[in-house]
Amino acid sequence: MKKALLSALAISLLAFTSCSTIKRTATTADVQLNVCQYPTVVDIEVTNKVELVKTWSFAPFNWGEPKLHLLKGNLIAESLKANDADLIIDPQFSFTKKSYGQRRLVITGYLAKYKNFRKATPEDLRAIEATHGSNERTVYNDGKGGLFSIIK
Repeated sequence: MKKALLSALAISLLAFTSCSTIKRTATTADVQLNVCQYPTVVDIEVTNKVELVKTWSFAPFNWGEPKLHLLKGNLIAESLKANDADLIIDPQFSFTKKSYGQRRLVITGYLAKYKNFRKATPEDLRAIEATHGSNERTVYNDGKGGLFSIIK
């Protein structure tokens, strides 16, 4: 019994002492922090005002009902798909409910569609810099009549 206990103890000690840890470091390369880009601008064609309504009945503890923010997103997606639009400008939501009764979600906004994607002209870049300020990006002239910006 003593021999078996001693041999088990010796084997367990050998198992723990045979492990070793090796520490090594690797070399790294410098990462460029500035991003050079040339902006793309687009025209937005605003069409008509739209109002969509979604109604549903009361469910105890909201079983099977998605959250309100998901319903808003779904209603926006449905309106964009139904009207072949790209975005809703200034969406406004109205949510009403009656105790143990009907729930109603209304979205109102202006439908818009993107058109005329193009590279920014010097006038566009001046307008972007005027509206967004120059604290986030710096606009440079490349000396060949073109401009580019660096976002920091």
